[in-house]
Amino acid sequence: MAGESQHIIRLLVAESFELMRMGLRSLLQDHGSIHLIAETHCIEEMLDLVLQHKPDVVLLDLQLTNGNCADYISKLLNMHPRCKVLAFSPNTDKEICLQTFRSGAVGIVNKHHSSDLLLKAIFSIHAGQIWFDRQIIKVLLRGQGGDGEDHEKSNHNNQLPQPRLSESERQVAYLACKGLSAKEISTHLFITEKTVRNQLSIVYKKIGVKKQVELCLKAPHYNYFKVSYMFGTFDSENSEK
Repeated sequence: MAGESQHIIRLLVAESFELMRMGLRSLLQDHGSIHLIAETHCIEEMLDLVLQHKPDVVLLDLQLTNGNCADYISKLLNMHPRCKVLAFSPNTDKEICLQTFRSGAVGIVNKHHSSDLLLKAIFSIHAGQIWFDRQIIKVLLRGQGGDGEDHEKSNHNNQLPQPRLSESERQVAYLACKGLSAKEISTHLFITEKTVRNQLSIVYKKIGVKKQVELCLKAPHYNYFKVSYMFGTFDSENSEK
């Protein structure tokens, strides 16, 4: 599969339903690049397993958290900061999505998506990218009582004033909105990773965000997903290509 890493990804699964755990077990049984190191249906046991196994990625069923996903994700990342959290959810509630990203998760994948898309999500976040698809963007941009698609059209017709970014800052922001890591952006633009991080800090301040995922979510308001540069055009379905 394209995008697979030579490094074996050590995955911990915290999933409430036994049938889902069985399906994941079967999916990963003979997978050459992902090793299922542990699984649980208990949120407290998940924290113990994180301490014990130090996984690269945790696939966390949000139904296990009883609405306290932010607390548990924060605890998990405090115990093992290098771990990447991929949330597993049967729905796309706006507040839950926001809580999940703001607490430190780097991706949300819907349980109704295909197994191939789940694997792509795991590889992407392990590589340092952010994972969300067009459906999640629509949910997060949805107005009160408004349809996501209608709100998206409204944003297209009423773009916010463009912030004063230099050309290099706009290029860095554009690639960051594609979900690329600072290292990948530096390779793409032939600049140092330190320069990328410095420019991202400036972009965050000008846009009024604190994290890359917040920049990605706010990007449609500024039409960043439609901007073209010498390295191509990008749309908001990057996670599904």
